[in-house]
Amino acid sequence: MTEDINVAYLDLPVRVHGFVRQNGDCTCTIVLNSRDSRERNRQAYLHELEHLRRNDFQQDDVNGMEMTVHRRA
Repeated sequence: MTEDINVAYLDLPVRVHGFVRQNGDCTCTIVLNSRDSRERNRQAYLHELEHLRRNDFQQDDVNGMEMTVHRRA
């Protein structure tokens, strides 16, 4: 799975540590906040990997999905 994941760093709002998006070529990109520390980026990366592992792109309830992932962290 990890060979199909790209990582990008962008200046995101302070409260956004990262997100994941599906690309048209069946890969995914995890976007991390370039303003965050290395440790915070690591945590955000692992969080987004959990979304991929759980196949959360198929869910409609974003808030419920986030609550579930945060409980596991």
